[in-house]
Amino acid sequence: MGSQLRNRSGRAIFLSYHSVAPRGPRFLTVTAELFERQLDELRRRRLRGGGLAELALAAAGELTEPTVFITFDDGFRDNHETALPLLREYGFGGFCFVLPPLLDDGAPLAWPEVAADQRRFGETMRSLTWPLVEEMREGGFEIGSHTLTHPHLTELEPERLRQELADSRARIAERLGSCDVLAYPFGEWNAEVAAAAGECGYSFAFSLPSSHGQRGADRLSIPRVNVDSRDDRRRFAVKLTPLGRAALLSPAAAMLRRPLRAARGFPTPGSGTGQ
Repeated sequence: MGSQLRNRSGRAIFLSYHSVAPRGPRFLTVTAELFERQLDELRRRRLRGGGLAELALAAAGELTEPTVFITFDDGFRDNHETALPLLREYGFGGFCFVLPPLLDDGAPLAWPEVAADQRRFGETMRSLTWPLVEEMREGGFEIGSHTLTHPHLTELEPERLRQELADSRARIAERLGSCDVLAYPFGEWNAEVAAAAGECGYSFAFSLPSSHGQRGADRLSIPRVNVDSRDDRRRFAVKLTPLGRAALLSPAAAMLRRPLRAARGFPTPGSGTGQ
C-alpha cells in the first residue's frame, strides 16, 4: 500500500521548500534564480505538477505520468511574492502549509528553534496574511495546516496534540472553505500523531524524515526531501531520481544528519518513525 507515496518512484516526487528569497537561513532558503533554474529542470524533464487530485491517484498507486508535488512549509511571505509568479510562469501548482494565528497580521516566523534566524533575517522570516493566502489559493496553491504554534507534535499530550491539529484545520477551513492537507512541524510524526491527524479530518499529511529516515508511507505519512540553498543543478538532479531519494530518505542518511540537527536544537528521540 502507498508505494507511490514512498517518494522512491519515477511517478511521484515529493519536494519540500520553505523560503524563496535573496537572504535567509541556509537550510530553509533558495534564491529566486535558483528556484527558477529548478523549475526549468522540472519542466525539461516533462514532470507535471501535482495537486490534490494527483495526490489521491498516488495514494491509490494509479499515477500514470511522472508528477512532482512542490510543497512549502511555514508560510513565508515570499511564497506569495516570489514563488507564486514563478510557479505560474512554469505551469506548476503547489502546497503551502501555514500557521493560522500568524496569518492574522503577518507576524514574524519566530518559534524557539528559529528565533536566532528570525533576528538575523527578519525581512525574510515573515508570515503570509489571509488575503495573500486567498490569492495563492486562486493561483493554484492548495493551502494546508502547519498547526497553530509549530510544536514538536511527538512530544505533546493527546489533548494539546488534537488542539494543534483540529483548531488549525478549522480556522483554515472557515476562511478558505476546506483544509485537507497537513505538514508536520519539523517533519516529525509517529503512529499516535498520524492517528490524531486522521481523526481531525486530514486526508493527507507530509513528513520530512531528517532524524530517523523513513521506509514506508501512507496517506498520513508522505515523506519529502528538502530543497535548499545547497541544491545546485547536480545536487537537485540527484533528488529527482528514485535512487537518490531512496538514499536521502534512508536511516543511514538520517543518522549522518543527526549531529547537525542536534546543533540546531532539534530533538531526535521520537521524531519520525522510520517505518
